[in-house]
Amino acid sequence: MEVVIDQKGEETVIKIKGRLDTNTAPECEEKGLPGWGNPGGKVCVDCSDLEYVSSAGLRLFLILQKMTTAKKGSLRLIGMRNVVRETFSLTGFNALFKIEDAK
Repeated sequence: MEVVIDQKGEETVIKIKGRLDTNTAPECEEKGLPGWGNPGGKVCVDCSDLEYVSSAGLRLFLILQKMTTAKKGSLRLIGMRNVVRETFSLTGFNALFKIEDAK
């Protein structure tokens, strides 16, 4: 699992590569999460290279949503593979996030 954070204008783009599961989520939270917040800004999570997400990974998405909302920002998820989109759909997370196709 790899996380790449890039600033594109007013938007922070977070690209997650690989699997976000019980084994990788703690490392992602420890190393990546502190840098994910963009105070009062826009955050985009590029999920095009996210191969799999477990409940531990979904928890990180919830934390990011709370961090962004607390700072009056916005969060969108783009480019989800079908397997990841299905996980969001089955858990009801698709109703909690703005999910867009890749552009």
